[in-house]
Amino acid sequence: MRIFVTGGAGYLGSEVCRQAVDAGHDVVATRFGKEPPFGRAVDLDVREPFDVDADVVIHTAYVMGDADTIVHGTRNVAAAAERAGSRLVHLSTDLVFDGEHAPYTEDDEARPVSAYGRAKLEAEGLVHGLVVRTSLLYGKPGPQEALAARLGATLYTDEIRCPIRVDDLAAALLELAATDLTGILHVAGPDAVSRYDFAVLLGARDPKGAPAPPGRARNVALDSSRAAALLSTKIRGIQGLLHS
Repeated sequence: MRIFVTGGAGYLGSEVCRQAVDAGHDVVATRFGKEPPFGRAVDLDVREPFDVDADVVIHTAYVMGDADTIVHGTRNVAAAAERAGSRLVHLSTDLVFDGEHAPYTEDDEARPVSAYGRAKLEAEGLVHGLVVRTSLLYGKPGPQEALAARLGATLYTDEIRCPIRVDDLAAALLELAATDLTGILHVAGPDAVSRYDFAVLLGARDPKGAPAPPGRARNVALDSSRAAALLSTKIRGIQGLLHS
């Protein structure tokens, strides 16, 4: 396949590119202040209109706290994919939910409580293709590992997520890219754990546990059983498999 990856230098995007190149796909990745380590790089800001020439567009680019990049960027990506007749696979988040009625299936109403969640939900509505909702990523040096390494960090004991290894998610995205599945699909890890317990599993030293402050979604565990039935990619749980 000819695959175009936004956020190709990012935590997830770079792993998608690595696996796609290894599989023999023709990969083009966006460069935005940082060089993608795999695939051919292109200078492109998703906040501006652009065109693509690809069979599949995998949209991983986002900036936390920047609704313009999340929403307008997705609008431009979706428009480019539609003009080119490309399949679009768009990454979203468990934070589109309010945290009051977990575990959440794809059929549950999305009611975000954070600005980030609201922006991601608005972006979902711009996508004509497949929306993949996921959770915290881990498995190679990144933000979750950095948080766990911060001595004495305060971590929330009642904020529940379903962490997923970044290599597992990348493999699932490439598998899904080759299908014609559309709509929304939850692809997250099978273990629902608190941010505190997640950090402990990542090796946190002397973490401090505390309840999450107001304005944060508590339990946004995703029910990913639909994906588990569809995918040949095995999504591993964090319990006992962190270093496998």
